Amino acid sequence: MKKDEIQNDNTTNEINEPTPVKNEVEGESKNLQPVKNSNWIISLLLIIIILMAAGLVYVLFFNKPNESVKDNNTQETEKEKETEPQEQEEPKETEEDKEPDKKYTLNVYKYIDGDYLTDDNEINEALKVAFTIKTSNKNAKVLDVEYYSNDLVLYDDNGLYIYNNKDKSSKKLNLENTNKEYRIFLNESRNKVVGVGYADKNNKFAYYNVEKGTKLYTSKYTYNDSFVVNQINDHYMSLYATDTTYLLSTDSESSPKLSYKNRDENEVMAYTSFGTNGNYIYALTVMVEVTDYKVFYDKNFKQFYESSGAINDTLACFYDGNLYFYDNDKLFKYNTSGKLISSSTDYKSVMLISKGYIAYVKNDNLVLEKIDNSNESKVLTKWNKGAFVDADFSGYYTKESLERNGESNKEEGLYVIYYYGDDGEKTIRDGRGNYGIEFCYTNDKQVIEYQIKHEMGGRAKPVLYLYPTKETNVTVKFEKPELLTTTYPKYINSWNVKVSPNGDMYDKDGKYYYALYWDEKRYNEVDFKEGFYVEGKDAIKFLEEKLAIIGLNDKERNEFIMYWLPIMENNKKNLVYFELTKERELGNKLIITPKPDSLLRVSIHIRKVNEKVNIKEQKLESFKRVGFTAVEWGGMTY
Repeated sequence: MKKDEIQNDNTTNEINEPTPVKNEVEGESKNLQPVKNSNWIISLLLIIIILMAAGLVYVLFFNKPNESVKDNNTQETEKEKETEPQEQEEPKETEEDKEPDKKYTLNVYKYIDGDYLTDDNEINEALKVAFTIKTSNKNAKVLDVEYYSNDLVLYDDNGLYIYNNKDKSSKKLNLENTNKEYRIFLNESRNKVVGVGYADKNNKFAYYNVEKGTKLYTSKYTYNDSFVVNQINDHYMSLYATDTTYLLSTDSESSPKLSYKNRDENEVMAYTSFGTNGNYIYALTVMVEVTDYKVFYDKNFKQFYESSGAINDTLACFYDGNLYFYDNDKLFKYNTSGKLISSSTDYKSVMLISKGYIAYVKNDNLVLEKIDNSNESKVLTKWNKGAFVDADFSGYYTKESLERNGESNKEEGLYVIYYYGDDGEKTIRDGRGNYGIEFCYTNDKQVIEYQIKHEMGGRAKPVLYLYPTKETNVTVKFEKPELLTTTYPKYINSWNVKVSPNGDMYDKDGKYYYALYWDEKRYNEVDFKEGFYVEGKDAIKFLEEKLAIIGLNDKERNEFIMYWLPIMENNKKNLVYFELTKERELGNKLIITPKPDSLLRVSIHIRKVNEKVNIKEQKLESFKRVGFTAVEWGGMTY
């Protein structure tokens, strides 16, 4: 019986007094009254005892705990405990959760006035510490430093990380350091690492997408000395392997969007792009002496133009969503869908196309004009016979780039570098001894002139080729930089380039070079007491034979001969002397870091003579290439 039922019974039933017991003896009836009271008490006690017994039976046999009620009560109790303020117990830290104790310092080295270092074997006195990274492993190692602002570093610290020196942050990659030849790839804005290229232990190239943490193209392309890869925008890269150039997605592994099989074993091709935010035009470029565009493709990778020759990169620009380029005496304008907007034959002798402007010769004047708007036109100067525009150094210069070049006194704007020319005997100068003018067209449409004080000429076209055994950051300096007159790329304290084993070079802006070029003032003239007498008709055979003995390879000999052959043939009769490495080093020593294993320097001296000259024949030493090789050739005329 339940407790509430007992209570109900008590409230609904009265307790009747016991009926008096009649005694057979009448006289004893009065004495029985107390018994009546006693019976009432006894009845009450019996009821109480019965109730207690019933309660005991109920507890023992009927009131077993209900499991569901118990669970509910338990949950309610736990909820109450949760609401009560309690002192939180600190979770125990596992070994995996522990932040590595970063008690070591990884130095990021930089060549003095030069580039960053990624090879511990090259650490020497020519280096300085640019910044440091805190690591947990004393054997942590720098694998690559991005080539533009030098703020992003790929390093190994029991796992691969990207370090950002601007905000001092590190991002761990889902990539093990079991590979080699790492290379960082940046986004279009050049402020974030979007990919890491590497060669695995089997010399197979792979691309790691940093944002997605995925590996692409593993085991498809073989990494070798001729391998060239570059990220050309946020979504695609150009890859040259063996004899074929590919345009590949960096977002997901897919078949090449474009491919080109090279027809010439010495021809290196690459894809590049114009535009931003997916609105691109693509170009197939020839990368031999300079960057030349061969074929253009629209944003959907459909070819819309192929040049019968090649279009120099100084004669093409992407402006206001359209591509402008000059080819076969015509100025073309295409949109990103590959549609021809216009073509014009109004422009002759075009020297430069940049930032929506075109520099060309009109009515014997050098004119700078806004493309598609002839009303914005400026006559820069009278065009002299033999004059030329140095298009490679012309272009738009920001204030930051001018300061970096040591020219903070100059205004930001579009520069057209104009030289008066050469009359065949000497470099032309004006009445004040200047050799040319740098015209700056400022953002407020004003023309400022800066006089060019250095001459073009002296030692003509020394060029330097570099052939490291692996992709290497190389710094080149001169013992006597004051002798330099013209340099390309611009020489400011040093040259700093990333070089592949095949000789391809890229500056920190990602611009390609096949060699480093300079002109020098005249010095160390020779007396021709020994050398060679060579007639113009025999110049080809002579140069091919002697240059092979000296040690130039096929490409270097071809370029050497193409430059100096016209001079020797025009002279009809020549005296020739070869100034080789030891003499060249005495004149203006090259300081190359890391130091090459083998260095060849060749400077040809040519004097025109009117009759045959008997001269003691010069003995030529042969050059052998070992390891990292550097080769220079140039010359002088008399």
